[in-house]
Amino acid sequence: MKKLLILLCIAPSLCCAQNFEVGINGGINFHSLPVKNIYTHQDKAKIGYAISFKAALMLPQYQIGIGGEMVSLSEYNYLMPVYTSRVYNNLAKPLIAPYVFLNRMFDFSNGYFFAGIMAGPAIADVGVNTWEYPNGNNGIPSGYTTTYNSVIGYIGGLQGGAVFYLSDAIGLSVEGSLRYTNFNYNDPKSMTLDNPYHYKVYYFPITFGIRFRV
Repeated sequence: MKKLLILLCIAPSLCCAQNFEVGINGGINFHSLPVKNIYTHQDKAKIGYAISFKAALMLPQYQIGIGGEMVSLSEYNYLMPVYTSRVYNNLAKPLIAPYVFLNRMFDFSNGYFFAGIMAGPAIADVGVNTWEYPNGNNGIPSGYTTTYNSVIGYIGGLQGGAVFYLSDAIGLSVEGSLRYTNFNYNDPKSMTLDNPYHYKVYYFPITFGIRFRV
C-alpha cells in the first residue's frame, strides 16, 4: 500500500515532465499496381493525395503514439477499342487508416530526424465499375458507372523524416513513408472464380506539415 501511495504521488510529476507532440501533414501519394491482380496489370497508377494526423509521447530517444492517414488509390486505362476515354479504377477513394507507431529520434540543434514503424486497420471505399452498353448490346461498351463499397483490411509500413522547430512549441515537418495495405471486396454479382477486388498495394505518401509541442 505504501508503494502504491508513493507511485500515485509521483505519477502527476512524471506526466508533466513528458512532452507531447501533435501534428498534421498533407501532400501527394504514389502507389504501385495491385500485386498479383490480373484485372489491373495494364492500368496506369494515378498520383493521389495524402493527409495525416498524429499525436505522440516524446521520450528521450523515442516517440510512441497514434495517428490517422487518408490517401487516394486510383488507376486508369482506356475505354477499348476507342482508346480515347479514360476509365478510372478507384482502388480506394479514400483509404482511411488509424494506426499506432513507434519512431526512433536522432536530435540535432533545432529539431530531430526520425524513422520508425506503424500498423493498424484500413477502411477502403472500393469503387466497383459497371459497364454500360448501347441498346442493351453486350458488344462495345459506351461508358460505365461507379458504385462504392466500404471494406476493412489492414496496413503496415515504415516512415522517416525530420522536424525543424521554429520555436519551443512550433515546428515544420517533412515525412516520407512506405506502406503496404491489403483489403478484399467480394462482389456478390461476380460470376468469375477470381476476385477482381482483392487489392494488395504498396503506396508512398510524401507530406509536409506542422507540429505543436505541449
